[in-house]
Amino acid sequence: MGKVYFVGAGSGDPELLTLKGKRLLESADVIIYDRLVHPVLLYLAKDSARFIYSGKYPKNHVLKQKNINQLLLEEGGKHQSVVRLKGGDPGIFGRVGEEVSTLQAKGISYEIVPGVTAASAASSYSGIPLTHREYSSKVTLATAHRQAGESIDFKGLTENGTICLYMGVERVEDTQRKLLEQGVSPNLPVAIVEWGSLGRQRTMTASIQTMVEAIENYQLQNPSLIIVGEVVSCRKGAEWFEQLPLFGQKILLLDIEKIDFEIILSYTQKGADVYAIQVGEQRDLRFDEVHRCYLRDHSFDEVVYLDQNLKNMYIKELDSLNVRVRKR
Repeated sequence: MGKVYFVGAGSGDPELLTLKGKRLLESADVIIYDRLVHPVLLYLAKDSARFIYSGKYPKNHVLKQKNINQLLLEEGGKHQSVVRLKGGDPGIFGRVGEEVSTLQAKGISYEIVPGVTAASAASSYSGIPLTHREYSSKVTLATAHRQAGESIDFKGLTENGTICLYMGVERVEDTQRKLLEQGVSPNLPVAIVEWGSLGRQRTMTASIQTMVEAIENYQLQNPSLIIVGEVVSCRKGAEWFEQLPLFGQKILLLDIEKIDFEIILSYTQKGADVYAIQVGEQRDLRFDEVHRCYLRDHSFDEVVYLDQNLKNMYIKELDSLNVRVRKR
Protein backbone atom coordinates (compact mmCIF):
# COMPACT_ATOMS: atom_id res chain seq x y z
CA MET A 1 0.00 0.00 0.00
CA GLY A 2 1.27 3.47 -0.88
CA LYS A 3 0.66 6.88 0.66
CA VAL A 4 -1.03 9.98 -0.70
CA TYR A 5 0.17 13.45 0.21
CA PHE A 6 -2.23 16.34 -0.37
CA VAL A 7 0.19 19.20 -0.93
CA GLY A 8 -0.76 22.87 -1.13
CA ALA A 9 1.30 24.44 -3.90
CA GLY A 10 0.66 27.93 -2.61
CA SER A 11 -1.09 30.57 -4.65
CA GLY A 12 0.75 31.65 -7.79
CA ASP A 13 4.32 32.55 -6.93
CA PRO A 14 6.25 29.23 -7.02
CA GLU A 15 8.31 30.31 -3.99
CA LEU A 16 5.19 30.14 -1.85
CA LEU A 17 5.55 26.35 -1.86
CA THR A 18 6.47 25.12 1.63
CA LEU A 19 9.72 23.31 2.37
CA LYS A 20 7.77 20.16 3.19
CA GLY A 21 5.89 20.43 -0.08
CA LYS A 22 9.17 20.79 -1.97
CA ARG A 23 10.63 17.70 -0.28
CA LEU A 24 7.57 15.62 -1.13
CA LEU A 25 7.55 16.77 -4.75
CA GLU A 26 11.21 15.83 -5.10
CA SER A 27 10.58 12.30 -3.86
CA ALA A 28 7.13 11.56 -5.33
CA ASP A 29 6.58 8.63 -7.68
CA VAL A 30 3.36 10.15 -9.04
CA ILE A 31 2.22 13.78 -9.12
CA ILE A 32 -1.46 14.51 -9.77
CA TYR A 33 -1.69 18.26 -10.34
CA ASP A 34 -4.49 20.80 -10.81
CA ARG A 35 -4.92 23.60 -13.35
CA LEU A 36 -4.24 26.35 -10.82
CA VAL A 37 -0.88 24.83 -9.88
CA HIS A 38 2.02 26.61 -11.56
CA PRO A 39 3.48 23.80 -13.71
CA VAL A 40 7.07 25.00 -13.25
CA LEU A 41 6.85 23.23 -9.88
CA LEU A 42 7.01 19.94 -11.79
CA TYR A 43 10.67 20.70 -12.52
CA LEU A 44 11.29 19.72 -8.91
CA ALA A 45 10.19 16.12 -9.64
CA LYS A 46 12.65 13.26 -9.93
CA ASP A 47 13.29 11.82 -13.39
CA SER A 48 11.18 8.70 -12.83
CA ALA A 49 8.05 10.47 -11.50
CA ARG A 50 4.82 10.28 -13.51
CA PHE A 51 2.64 13.34 -14.09
CA ILE A 52 -1.16 13.18 -14.24
CA TYR A 53 -3.15 16.31 -15.09
CA SER A 54 -6.47 16.64 -13.28
CA GLY A 55 -7.08 20.27 -14.13
CA LYS A 56 -10.58 21.65 -14.11
CA TYR A 57 -11.69 24.43 -16.43
CA PRO A 58 -14.96 26.24 -15.73
CA LYS A 59 -17.79 24.08 -17.14
CA ASN A 60 -15.22 21.78 -18.77
CA HIS A 61 -13.72 19.34 -16.28
CA VAL A 62 -10.75 17.39 -17.59
CA LEU A 63 -11.34 14.86 -14.82
CA LYS A 64 -14.59 14.88 -12.88
CA GLN A 65 -14.31 14.64 -9.10
CA LYS A 66 -15.47 11.02 -8.97
CA ASN A 67 -12.77 10.12 -11.51
CA ILE A 68 -10.14 11.93 -9.43
CA ASN A 69 -11.28 9.99 -6.36
CA GLN A 70 -10.93 6.72 -8.25
CA LEU A 71 -7.52 7.75 -9.55
CA LEU A 72 -6.33 8.41 -5.99
CA LEU A 73 -7.50 4.93 -4.97
CA GLU A 74 -5.70 3.30 -7.87
CA GLU A 75 -2.41 5.16 -7.44
CA GLY A 76 -2.53 5.21 -3.65
CA GLY A 77 -3.15 1.47 -3.57
CA LYS A 78 0.26 0.79 -5.08
CA HIS A 79 3.58 0.77 -3.20
CA GLN A 80 4.48 4.34 -4.07
CA SER A 81 4.42 7.95 -2.94
CA VAL A 82 1.62 9.97 -4.54
CA VAL A 83 1.46 13.77 -4.37
CA ARG A 84 -1.93 15.34 -5.04
CA LEU A 85 -0.72 18.87 -5.83
CA LYS A 86 -3.40 21.50 -5.31
CA GLY A 87 -3.33 25.25 -5.80
CA GLY A 88 -3.38 27.33 -2.64
CA ASP A 89 -4.27 25.34 0.48
CA PRO A 90 -5.91 21.89 0.06
CA GLY A 91 -8.20 22.49 3.03
CA ILE A 92 -9.64 25.78 1.78
CA PHE A 93 -12.14 25.18 -1.03
CA GLY A 94 -9.87 22.41 -2.35
CA ARG A 95 -12.35 19.53 -1.85
CA VAL A 96 -9.72 17.69 0.14
CA GLY A 97 -12.38 16.39 2.54
CA GLU A 98 -14.05 14.37 -0.21
CA GLU A 99 -10.78 12.94 -1.44
CA VAL A 100 -9.60 12.06 2.05
CA SER A 101 -12.89 10.28 2.78
CA THR A 102 -12.35 8.15 -0.33
CA LEU A 103 -8.91 7.07 0.92
CA GLN A 104 -10.14 6.47 4.47
CA ALA A 105 -12.82 4.10 3.21
CA LYS A 106 -10.12 1.91 1.65
CA GLY A 107 -7.57 2.25 4.45
CA ILE A 108 -5.02 4.13 2.34
CA SER A 109 -2.59 6.33 4.30
CA TYR A 110 -2.43 10.04 3.63
CA GLU A 111 -1.07 13.36 4.90
CA ILE A 112 -2.28 16.92 4.31
CA VAL A 113 0.37 19.59 3.81
CA PRO A 114 -1.05 23.14 4.09
CA GLY A 115 -0.26 25.80 1.52
CA VAL A 116 -0.51 29.58 1.25
CA THR A 117 -4.13 30.24 0.35
CA ALA A 118 -5.25 32.85 -2.19
CA ALA A 119 -6.61 35.19 0.49
CA SER A 120 -3.17 35.51 2.08
CA ALA A 121 -1.19 35.65 -1.17
CA ALA A 122 -3.42 37.97 -3.19
CA SER A 123 -3.92 40.44 -0.35
CA SER A 124 -0.25 40.56 0.65
CA TYR A 125 0.96 40.96 -2.93
CA SER A 126 -1.55 43.80 -3.38
CA GLY A 127 -0.53 45.64 -0.21
CA ILE A 128 -3.78 44.89 1.63
CA PRO A 129 -3.59 43.51 5.19
CA LEU A 130 -6.52 41.23 6.01
CA THR A 131 -6.58 42.45 9.62
CA HIS A 132 -5.80 45.92 10.90
CA ARG A 133 -5.90 47.45 14.36
CA GLU A 134 -8.21 50.23 13.16
CA TYR A 135 -10.30 48.49 10.51
CA SER A 136 -10.61 44.74 10.93
CA SER A 137 -10.45 42.27 13.82
CA LYS A 138 -11.82 39.27 11.91
CA VAL A 139 -11.51 37.63 8.49
CA THR A 140 -14.03 35.43 6.70
CA LEU A 141 -13.12 33.18 3.79
CA ALA A 142 -16.13 32.35 1.62
CA THR A 143 -16.91 31.12 -1.85
CA ALA A 144 -19.39 32.74 -4.20
CA HIS A 145 -20.54 29.26 -5.24
CA ARG A 146 -22.80 28.52 -2.28
CA GLN A 147 -25.28 25.73 -1.73
CA ALA A 148 -28.94 26.43 -2.48
CA GLY A 149 -30.54 28.33 0.36
CA GLU A 150 -27.23 29.12 2.04
CA SER A 151 -26.71 32.75 3.04
CA ILE A 152 -23.87 34.86 4.42
CA ASP A 153 -24.26 37.50 7.12
CA PHE A 154 -22.51 40.17 5.07
CA LYS A 155 -23.63 42.94 7.41
CA GLY A 156 -22.17 41.34 10.52
CA LEU A 157 -19.00 40.08 8.89
CA THR A 158 -18.09 43.44 7.35
CA GLU A 159 -18.52 45.35 10.61
CA ASN A 160 -14.92 45.73 11.74
CA GLY A 161 -14.12 42.74 9.55
CA THR A 162 -12.92 41.57 6.14
CA ILE A 163 -14.55 39.14 3.73
CA CYS A 164 -12.55 37.28 1.07
CA LEU A 165 -14.69 35.80 -1.69
CA TYR A 166 -13.05 33.08 -3.76
CA MET A 167 -13.90 32.73 -7.46
CA GLY A 168 -16.49 35.48 -7.08
CA VAL A 169 -16.29 37.29 -10.42
CA GLU A 170 -18.98 35.30 -12.24
CA ARG A 171 -21.53 35.94 -9.49
CA VAL A 172 -20.54 39.47 -8.56
CA GLU A 173 -23.95 40.96 -9.40
CA ASP A 174 -25.66 38.56 -7.00
CA THR A 175 -23.04 39.31 -4.32
CA GLN A 176 -23.47 43.06 -4.75
CA ARG A 177 -27.25 42.75 -4.47
CA LYS A 178 -27.05 40.73 -1.25
CA LEU A 179 -24.55 43.15 0.30
CA LEU A 180 -26.81 46.12 -0.40
CA GLU A 181 -29.96 44.26 0.69
CA GLN A 182 -28.35 43.59 4.07
CA GLY A 183 -27.60 47.26 4.57
CA VAL A 184 -23.86 47.19 3.98
CA SER A 185 -22.65 50.65 2.98
CA PRO A 186 -22.39 51.04 -0.83
CA ASN A 187 -19.20 53.01 -0.21
CA LEU A 188 -17.38 50.15 1.55
CA PRO A 189 -14.08 49.55 -0.29
CA VAL A 190 -13.61 46.47 -2.46
CA ALA A 191 -10.54 45.04 -4.17
CA ILE A 192 -10.57 42.48 -6.97
CA VAL A 193 -7.27 40.62 -7.40
CA GLU A 194 -6.86 38.51 -10.54
CA TRP A 195 -4.08 35.85 -10.65
CA GLY A 196 -2.79 36.93 -7.24
CA SER A 197 0.99 36.70 -6.61
CA LEU A 198 1.86 35.93 -10.25
CA GLY A 199 3.52 38.44 -12.55
CA ARG A 200 0.22 38.67 -14.45
CA GLN A 201 -1.57 39.87 -11.28
CA ARG A 202 -4.07 42.69 -11.72
CA THR A 203 -5.60 44.52 -8.76
CA MET A 204 -8.56 46.86 -9.12
CA THR A 205 -10.13 48.82 -6.26
CA ALA A 206 -13.73 49.94 -6.20
CA SER A 207 -16.64 50.12 -3.79
CA ILE A 208 -19.62 47.85 -3.35
CA GLN A 209 -21.58 50.30 -5.50
CA THR A 210 -19.05 50.22 -8.37
CA MET A 211 -17.62 46.68 -8.13
CA VAL A 212 -19.70 45.22 -10.98
CA GLU A 213 -18.76 48.07 -13.30
CA ALA A 214 -15.05 47.73 -12.39
CA ILE A 215 -15.00 44.01 -13.20
CA GLU A 216 -16.76 44.60 -16.51
CA ASN A 217 -14.56 47.55 -17.51
CA TYR A 218 -11.31 45.73 -16.82
CA GLN A 219 -12.63 42.35 -18.02
CA LEU A 220 -11.45 40.62 -14.86
CA GLN A 221 -11.91 36.86 -14.81
CA ASN A 222 -11.43 33.95 -12.43
CA PRO A 223 -9.23 33.01 -10.72
CA SER A 224 -9.89 36.22 -8.84
CA LEU A 225 -10.28 37.05 -5.17
CA ILE A 226 -12.73 39.74 -4.04
CA ILE A 227 -11.75 41.48 -0.80
CA VAL A 228 -14.50 43.45 0.94
CA GLY A 229 -13.71 45.72 3.90
CA GLU A 230 -12.09 48.92 5.12
CA VAL A 231 -8.66 47.24 4.93
CA VAL A 232 -8.77 47.81 1.16
CA SER A 233 -8.20 51.52 1.84
CA CYS A 234 -4.66 50.59 2.95
CA ARG A 235 -3.71 50.05 -0.68
CA LYS A 236 -2.14 53.23 -2.03
CA GLY A 237 -1.57 52.77 -5.75
CA ALA A 238 1.04 50.31 -7.02
CA GLU A 239 2.38 48.20 -4.16
CA TRP A 240 5.70 46.42 -3.53
CA PHE A 241 5.08 43.47 -5.87
CA GLU A 242 3.90 45.69 -8.70
CA GLN A 243 7.04 47.82 -8.35
CA LEU A 244 9.45 44.94 -8.99
CA PRO A 245 11.49 45.51 -12.19
CA LEU A 246 9.95 42.72 -14.29
CA PHE A 247 6.41 42.85 -12.94
CA GLY A 248 3.83 42.35 -15.68
CA GLN A 249 6.29 40.74 -18.10
CA LYS A 250 5.41 37.27 -19.36
CA ILE A 251 8.66 35.52 -20.18
CA LEU A 252 9.35 32.13 -21.73
CA LEU A 253 12.72 30.51 -20.95
CA LEU A 254 14.17 28.00 -23.42
CA ASP A 255 17.11 25.63 -22.97
CA ILE A 256 18.35 22.32 -24.33
CA GLU A 257 19.39 21.28 -20.83
CA LYS A 258 17.07 20.40 -17.97
CA ILE A 259 15.61 23.63 -16.66
CA ASP A 260 17.23 24.75 -13.43
CA PHE A 261 14.49 25.69 -10.95
CA GLU A 262 16.70 28.39 -9.42
CA ILE A 263 16.96 30.12 -12.82
CA ILE A 264 13.17 30.26 -13.01
CA LEU A 265 13.08 31.82 -9.54
CA SER A 266 15.65 34.44 -10.53
CA TYR A 267 12.99 35.86 -12.84
CA THR A 268 9.93 35.42 -10.60
CA GLN A 269 11.81 37.16 -7.76
CA LYS A 270 11.86 40.25 -10.00
CA GLY A 271 8.12 40.06 -10.58
CA ALA A 272 8.02 38.31 -13.95
CA ASP A 273 5.42 35.73 -14.93
CA VAL A 274 7.67 32.90 -16.10
CA TYR A 275 7.35 29.61 -17.90
CA ALA A 276 10.20 27.36 -19.04
CA ILE A 277 10.60 24.73 -21.75
CA GLN A 278 13.39 22.29 -22.47
CA VAL A 279 13.64 21.62 -26.21
CA GLY A 280 15.57 19.24 -28.42
CA GLU A 281 15.89 15.51 -28.80
CA GLN A 282 17.21 15.10 -25.25
CA ARG A 283 14.24 16.91 -23.70
CA ASP A 284 12.19 15.37 -20.90
CA LEU A 285 9.23 13.92 -22.81
CA ARG A 286 7.01 13.95 -19.73
CA PHE A 287 6.66 17.69 -20.16
CA ASP A 288 5.36 17.63 -23.74
CA GLU A 289 1.72 17.37 -22.62
CA VAL A 290 2.33 19.78 -19.72
CA HIS A 291 3.59 22.37 -22.20
CA ARG A 292 0.69 21.86 -24.60
CA CYS A 293 -1.85 22.46 -21.83
CA TYR A 294 -0.08 25.58 -20.60
CA LEU A 295 0.68 27.12 -24.00
CA ARG A 296 -2.95 26.73 -25.03
CA ASP A 297 -3.86 29.44 -22.52
CA HIS A 298 -0.82 31.74 -22.56
CA SER A 299 1.18 34.09 -24.74
CA PHE A 300 4.47 35.84 -23.93
CA ASP A 301 6.15 39.22 -24.16
CA GLU A 302 9.63 37.79 -24.54
CA VAL A 303 11.47 34.55 -25.24
CA VAL A 304 14.80 34.18 -23.41
CA TYR A 305 17.24 31.69 -24.95
CA LEU A 306 19.40 30.35 -22.15
CA ASP A 307 21.57 28.81 -24.87
CA GLN A 308 22.14 31.41 -27.61
CA ASN A 309 22.38 28.73 -30.29
CA LEU A 310 18.72 27.93 -29.73
CA LYS A 311 17.39 31.01 -31.50
CA ASN A 312 18.07 29.58 -34.93
CA MET A 313 18.03 25.88 -34.09
CA TYR A 314 14.53 25.62 -32.65
CA ILE A 315 12.44 28.30 -34.28
CA LYS A 316 10.46 25.59 -36.11
CA GLU A 317 9.99 23.71 -32.87
CA LEU A 318 8.55 26.84 -31.28
CA ASP A 319 6.10 27.08 -34.14
CA SER A 320 5.07 23.47 -33.62
CA LEU A 321 4.45 24.19 -29.94
CA ASN A 322 2.23 27.13 -30.91
CA VAL A 323 4.22 29.56 -28.78
CA ARG A 324 2.61 32.98 -29.11
CA VAL A 325 4.79 36.06 -28.61
CA ARG A 326 2.93 39.35 -28.38
CA LYS A 327 4.07 42.17 -30.64
CA ARG A 328 5.05 45.33 -28.84
